[in-house]
Amino acid sequence: MTTNIALVQRGIVFLMAEWSGQAKWAYKQLKDFWELHNGTPEHLICVDIDREQNVVCALPELAGKIHGYGEAAVVRDGKIVFVTTLGKDKSQIQNRCEELLKFYRA
Repeated sequence: MTTNIALVQRGIVFLMAEWSGQAKWAYKQLKDFWELHNGTPEHLICVDIDREQNVVCALPELAGKIHGYGEAAVVRDGKIVFVTTLGKDKSQIQNRCEELLKFYRA
């Protein structure tokens, strides 16, 4: 299955690198945060960056920003409106998740 970000009306797209412990940790943290804040499960989309490289490579908003740390993007009306890295600095996970939620709800 290929994820087409242009078809996402509203959601958070998490870019998963299966080989990265930081990305796996960040995704669990984001899922827990999302559930705690009553996020709709179908609006949290996980994309395997190794299997779906075309998703990452085709978007200029993500160019040079994907390093396997658990990057996440807020998408509205098929466009990326915000990108952050969740797993690089574990002490910032709460702040980064709150930023995602703020842009998601805007």
